Amino acid sequence: MPRNQSTAAQRARQRQAAAGTKYTAALRAETRPTVVHTIFSAAGAGWAPIIRRAERELDEVWPGHPTPHWEEKYGDLVWKRYLGDQSREVRAVIHRATREAASACQTCPSPGRKRVVWSGEDWGGMPWVKTCCDTCYYVPPHERSGQEYRWLVENYEDRS
Repeated sequence: MPRNQSTAAQRARQRQAAAGTKYTAALRAETRPTVVHTIFSAAGAGWAPIIRRAERELDEVWPGHPTPHWEEKYGDLVWKRYLGDQSREVRAVIHRATREAASACQTCPSPGRKRVVWSGEDWGGMPWVKTCCDTCYYVPPHERSGQEYRWLVENYEDRS
């Protein structure tokens, strides 16, 4: 018969006994957020209104524009289409959207900043730069000492 797996509560009690911490604090240390970050994805309740507004403005200043492809890159919202010789108004719409997204959490309608988060939980995960708030931020404690994570924090994370 297979051995029973320990529960989060049992592991928290073991950590409490080993480290002398309170049981509830030890239990909270293992709780994972409900937000799952996806690599390159610009989808999310925080950026969706910004993207919709930008696309409405693009319809006005650039009739017949190519289908927009928005993507997240190093925590920034980017337009992934060739603009060619488009007018100043078109470039202003895209710049305004990217500037607004830089201070908005991508996954919820809260103010955010660039942070190194953990994405790809389903296949093991890796550090990734996203714009998020404190609530949506998550990196497993054991991964915060990794070399790649530290390098991304030093080079991309906003310190504010």
